[in-house]
Amino acid sequence: MWNGGLDPDSDSRVVLSFALGLTAVCGLSSCLAFLIDLRHSLLLVGLVALLMAVGAYLLTLDSLESLAKIIFATSIGLWISLMLTSISQVLIISVLIILVDFWSVFFGPTRKMVESGGPWIDYFTLSLPVFGVDAVSRLGVTDIIFFSLFLGCALLWRLRRTATALAMAASFVATMVVGVILEIGVPALPLLSIAFLLVNADLLYRRFLDEPDELRGRRGRSS
Repeated sequence: MWNGGLDPDSDSRVVLSFALGLTAVCGLSSCLAFLIDLRHSLLLVGLVALLMAVGAYLLTLDSLESLAKIIFATSIGLWISLMLTSISQVLIISVLIILVDFWSVFFGPTRKMVESGGPWIDYFTLSLPVFGVDAVSRLGVTDIIFFSLFLGCALLWRLRRTATALAMAASFVATMVVGVILEIGVPALPLLSIAFLLVNADLLYRRFLDEPDELRGRRGRSS
C-alpha cells in the first residue's frame, strides 16, 4: 500500500477518505465470496474480469477498470483457497507472505516499480483518490487476492467468516494510517495475515490438530 503527495495538515481528511475507500473495496470483495461455489469456473470469471479491466484501461474508464480488477482479484484469491488441501498449507502461506511482502515493498520488485514511476503501478494497483486533497493511495491487486484467499479459507475451513472479513479490512485501514503518518509505502499483507491468524487462532489450532485424523480417514476411504 502506497501513499503519495500528502499534506500533513490534511491527515484527518486523508485517513477518513482512504478508510472509506478501503472499506468499500473489502466490502465488495466480501460480497463476491459466494463465487467460491463456482470452483474451477472461477478461472473463467477471472479471465473475463481481466479482459474487462484491460478494455476499461484502454478506454480510460477508471471506475469500470477498478471494478474489474476487484472481481479478477477476488476470483483468483478464492480459486487459490480451493487449491489448499490442508490447514498446514494455510498456515505456511500466512507466514510466508509476511516475509515476502516486506522484502518486496522495501527491497524487491514493488519498491523498484514505485521508484520507476512507470505504467506498471497503474496495471497492478487500485487508486483510492482523496477528494479535496492532493494525494493518492494505491492498494495492490495482490492485496485483494490474499484478502479473498483468506476469506475463502475461512469459508472452507469453517472459521469466523464475518470476523475475519472485518479484521482484515481493519488491517488495511491500519496499514494505511501508518503509511499516512510515516509518508512511505507500507506493505499491507503482513497485518492482513496477522489479522487472519489472530481472529481464528483457536480454530486454526484445532483444525491443525485434527488434520492427522482427517488424513487417515481419507486414506482409509481411498483404499
